[in-house]
Amino acid sequence: MDIMLDLEQLRQARQGLSASISEFDAAANANDDLEGAIQRPDGRGDLLNQVIDFEVAWRDKRGKLTENLTNIKDQLTSIIDGWEEWDTSTASELEGSTTTQNVNAPGAAR
Repeated sequence: MDIMLDLEQLRQARQGLSASISEFDAAANANDDLEGAIQRPDGRGDLLNQVIDFEVAWRDKRGKLTENLTNIKDQLTSIIDGWEEWDTSTASELEGSTTTQNVNAPGAAR
């Protein structure tokens, strides 16, 4: 059974997840800035109230999305780290095995 992992693609996916998480975190600040910029033109608060209602509804969804993206990123990190650890360990074992075989091979210099 062959296992093929493109670690570079996995790393890029993790980087994309990190960027998305950062953008979701920054979105709340952008909305706060928008609320401050709108204020109450001509003493009316209809537009401001719409922005606030949107932010309240979106905040919960954004929080859940951020949580899910963070979980996926953590799992992806575990896969990458586990694979790299296994690869390094296996390479060391194979290298040690090859060295031992060469030393004990018939006709090897002693």
